[in-house]
Amino acid sequence: MLGGIMEYDVDLSNVSCGCISALYTVLMPAVDNYTDPFKYCDANMVGGHWCPEFDIMEANRHAFHVTAHKCDEPNPNGVYSNCDRGGQCTLDVLKNTDRLDYGAGRDFKIDTTMPFHVKTEFHEDGGQFAGYTTILTQGSNEVVMTTGSCAYLNYMTTDI
Repeated sequence: MLGGIMEYDVDLSNVSCGCISALYTVLMPAVDNYTDPFKYCDANMVGGHWCPEFDIMEANRHAFHVTAHKCDEPNPNGVYSNCDRGGQCTLDVLKNTDRLDYGAGRDFKIDTTMPFHVKTEFHEDGGQFAGYTTILTQGSNEVVMTTGSCAYLNYMTTDI
């Protein structure tokens, strides 16, 4: 994903409080799971296994959140023992933009009662993850959120 772009259209009009629509990337299979190679892994060990995770979208009509989760270096067998559960390289439409940029209704720049376009750009600097930008677009309206540099967090390299 380094140096690349991911784009998609989303309709969150029926996703309200208490629910999220999510799009994640994780390393699969969990290398320490020998009985079921499709066992879920993530940065919160939800499926019983740790692995690096990138939350491309955790959203509903009222919120849009993006975060990268790193893990400690795996052991020689490729097994992770701990991950950054909360994420440190994060974008949140409620924190990174104006309060009227995103929400349900025509008063918002991105009216979540209608579909909109999402584009995430993964910045690279010398083969290392250097942050990302997420752009929400609806008609001529655009909301841009960028992390600045996250390189010091060493979230991903070209080896992943």
